[in-house]
Amino acid sequence: MNKLILLLILSIIIGVCVSFNPSKDTLFFEDFQDLGKSSSKWIKSSNQEYSGVIGFKAANDPIDENDNGLVLTQAGKRYAITYQLSHAIDNTNKELIVQYELQFQEGVTCSGGYIKLYTDREDFNVETVDSNTPYSIMFGADVCGSNDRIHFIVRHRNPITNVHEEKLITAKPSVRKDRVSHIYTLIIRPDNTFTIKVDDESVLDGSFHDSFTPAFNPPKEIDDPTDSKPSDWVDDAEIPEPGATKPDDWDEDQPLRINDPQAVKPSDWLDNEPFLISDPSETQPPEWNEEDDGEWEAPSIENPKCASGQCGEWVIPTIANPLYKGKWSAPMVANPLYKGEWKPRQIANPSYFNVENPYIVEPIIAVGIEVLSNTRDILFDNFIITHSQEEAQQLLQENWKEKHTIQKERQAAKNAEDAKKLDPSQGDIFETIKFYLTLFQSEANQNPLLYLVGFSSLLLPIVFCFTRSKKPSSKKVKSDDDNNSTSTTTTNTSVTKESVSIQDKPTIESEESDESDEDNETTKKSTVTKRTNKVK
Repeated sequence: MNKLILLLILSIIIGVCVSFNPSKDTLFFEDFQDLGKSSSKWIKSSNQEYSGVIGFKAANDPIDENDNGLVLTQAGKRYAITYQLSHAIDNTNKELIVQYELQFQEGVTCSGGYIKLYTDREDFNVETVDSNTPYSIMFGADVCGSNDRIHFIVRHRNPITNVHEEKLITAKPSVRKDRVSHIYTLIIRPDNTFTIKVDDESVLDGSFHDSFTPAFNPPKEIDDPTDSKPSDWVDDAEIPEPGATKPDDWDEDQPLRINDPQAVKPSDWLDNEPFLISDPSETQPPEWNEEDDGEWEAPSIENPKCASGQCGEWVIPTIANPLYKGKWSAPMVANPLYKGEWKPRQIANPSYFNVENPYIVEPIIAVGIEVLSNTRDILFDNFIITHSQEEAQQLLQENWKEKHTIQKERQAAKNAEDAKKLDPSQGDIFETIKFYLTLFQSEANQNPLLYLVGFSSLLLPIVFCFTRSKKPSSKKVKSDDDNNSTSTTTTNTSVTKESVSIQDKPTIESEESDESDEDNETTKKSTVTKRTNKVK
């Protein structure tokens, strides 16, 4: 018993030693291991627009059941939840590293997975955060269909007008859209450069001076709005050569192509042979009735004499006309009056300003998630904001790396198993059907419209079967026993079987035969075969 207690104490000590511990450089850290603290610090917006239910719990398929995160549990909902910092973050003359973990546990169709770092303002209220709450940085994943990108947006104040403008990185790095956890890292440096990493690999290196749209600094000069092109300005670089005339031997009437003078009609060409002929092996069926079925015609087949294609009217092939020159036009020469492409003159930009260090963002007072999610169970974890790249790297290695590796191995095994289920020949057919139904339910839970589509696809065939009508037809039916008699029997029996052979002719009893069956105990059967196999 004492040994068990000792082992327990040692395991706790080792666990504390190897787990990540924030340092003095840590500006914000959240791993959701203390659920009581996390649930009290992360404040949900009171705005009714944000009705999504948020959970603090482990992943659906956890590597460690004690490893918790912040989960957006519902699809088709808006979320706004924020953690207010004890003091504002200022990145002047310091590196700023923002890093967090994101997992689309149920895949992703159209959802935000980014975070916002809110600006320190006197009127900031963590309980009333919404889409209009000013932020300093927006960073992270955003996916909607085929349009996906990792955002890095800086909200920057124009020093002249004092109006804020969103500066977006021009490039669009792609989001990792599988179902394993990924870690997103943003590094901002005092030399006005930045790096975006995914899973510790750089996906974009840029500069604050030339990697954003619109740019942080406007141009020094702009076009003069009062300037206009002079009426005598010549901007045609070339003109037709003056005095040039069409040569006497230039024939504009020559066609582009002419008949090949070397072409000779093959001696075995068959002018009067059609490409299709009646099949000589087909004969009129003995039961064919021209009165009811019309004139019988044998089906057509390709004429074996035309296998080489040498049938029908022979047409002389054409070749390019060596005498063709087309319509004559004077050759182009340099324009002696050309002044170049006109551009308005440049004047000093009255709105010009120069921000030498746009890397400095407005002080940050809170970290928040404010997104619309059409996917359920999006998990956020292991947030850190720090001035130390080494500290962010340590958190990545200790809290994420091994978990990510195991998740990838699990996903690969699941993909292999799913591939086997997709192939009915590799497993039980009922298991395959069950797999497809489960897959449909999973996707339909993300997009309820699929339930309507699936229900309609099942309902329409049923409605069609019960609503289609049969059109009765009247045919003259001749009795086999009365071939030499002139009497006929009329029946309203509809015969719809098509293209049957004489051995497969259906036998149909007429109404008069049914009546006479009671008196004479004799059943007369009539054979009717409707022929529709005429081939024109």
